[in-house]
Amino acid sequence: WSAAPGDEEILAKRSIAVIPFINMSGDPEQLFFSDGISEEILNTLVRAEGISVASRTSSFGYRNHEQSIPIIAKALGVMFVLEGSVRRAGDQLRITAQLIDAEKDRHIWSETYDRELADIFAVQSDIANSITKAIRSELGIESDAEIKIKTLTENMTAYDLYLKASLAFNHRISLQDVLDGEQWIQQAIELDPEFAAAWEMAAAIYFAIPFWTTDHKLLEEYIPKSNDAARRALALDPDLALAEGVLASNYAIVPPYDIVTGIQMSERAVKKDPRNATLLHWHGVTLQLNGYLAEGLDYERRCLEIDPMYMNCVYYVVEGLIAMGQNSEAIQIIEDYFEYTLFSEFIGSEAAVYLQAGKPLAARIVASNIIGLDGAPGEEFIKALENPESDHSEGLRKFDAWADDNGVDLSAHPEILAAFGAYDRVDLALESELWTWLPLYQKYRQSDAFRAQLKKYGTYDLWKSKGFPPQCRPLGDDDFECD
Repeated sequence: WSAAPGDEEILAKRSIAVIPFINMSGDPEQLFFSDGISEEILNTLVRAEGISVASRTSSFGYRNHEQSIPIIAKALGVMFVLEGSVRRAGDQLRITAQLIDAEKDRHIWSETYDRELADIFAVQSDIANSITKAIRSELGIESDAEIKIKTLTENMTAYDLYLKASLAFNHRISLQDVLDGEQWIQQAIELDPEFAAAWEMAAAIYFAIPFWTTDHKLLEEYIPKSNDAARRALALDPDLALAEGVLASNYAIVPPYDIVTGIQMSERAVKKDPRNATLLHWHGVTLQLNGYLAEGLDYERRCLEIDPMYMNCVYYVVEGLIAMGQNSEAIQIIEDYFEYTLFSEFIGSEAAVYLQAGKPLAARIVASNIIGLDGAPGEEFIKALENPESDHSEGLRKFDAWADDNGVDLSAHPEILAAFGAYDRVDLALESELWTWLPLYQKYRQSDAFRAQLKKYGTYDLWKSKGFPPQCRPLGDDDFECD
């Protein structure tokens, strides 16, 4: 998407940020509930036609803020700000919400709801539609379209557990987050087996768990569970987009590696919920991994339009640009986001990305801090990347010796093996990085081993169905070559 002249100003005047509602319950344990309600209202407003909503990642950074609303609005690039509070005592709720015109620093709508917990979905609907109506009235937008909110469950204990699991999953920064989410969502499903959104969240959590560990054998345990949960969710509610997106991803990562069906399902998921940054990201990554670099990059950019602080999307925009040779723009993005990406550990493909971008010092820092390879001869990896045409058997021998001494399985680092020319040891089964498409790995792309991997894991079948990406072309009836 690219805005026409003046569109940015129009969107800014129709935009709103939802600041986390204050937990007034006197119980810190109830923070999940006030956060959950804030996030549910935000997710509802995203569906309002003609109104732009600041991302949760951005707006939730202003929890317990001391800045004035105009300052916050300016930082987030919005005209309106919604703030409020939640007080919960047993089954009794008091939710206060107020909508502020930040440009004029005045309240244009406020309401206090004293309700029972069972009325929570009606309250969310009332708040979202009242806000939408107020904004439309302020801006002279003629529309009576209402946002419809489903009653997710009649079991409020199950809803509590669902909110906890959703927050843990959406804010995940560690394996423990997804394991906690798994525990809570399983309890929610036990309490209400007809809770479609809980089944959908279970599918997402089961899908995520294997990728937060180094034990990818967990795929055999969790992906079938993820598929079962997603199908149960869709049987209960065919409109659920995330459940379809999870199923789409699962098609691509386990046998028979049906990426053709996976891509089709992923496209349907995005059409169901075109403002879902996670679905845009997943679809974009799948396209990029399978060689459709420009098309996938467009989806990652759309992800960032919705959530500028979605760091996974930032990373794949940078990787995609560098794979396409657009280094200057990639470097600018790296510099723009530098303060948010100061990690002490890295993955090996990042060394190749920085080296390709003309940042050899950054590449060496990365190579010295690769997760799971502390103390490894990272400089040998850099030498291999810098001189792909040379013989690096000695460097590989040093790396293998270090791995043997430290009990490290180098098959988990295919980008390193490929740099050393050990193509027969590279397995792309669980590859989620774009290093294979970097110019530095051209020699690997031209190998028989690379072609065999893409045939084995479904990419070649996708190309025959969808069309070949620009950098690759068919050879006869059953082969191909790539630049």
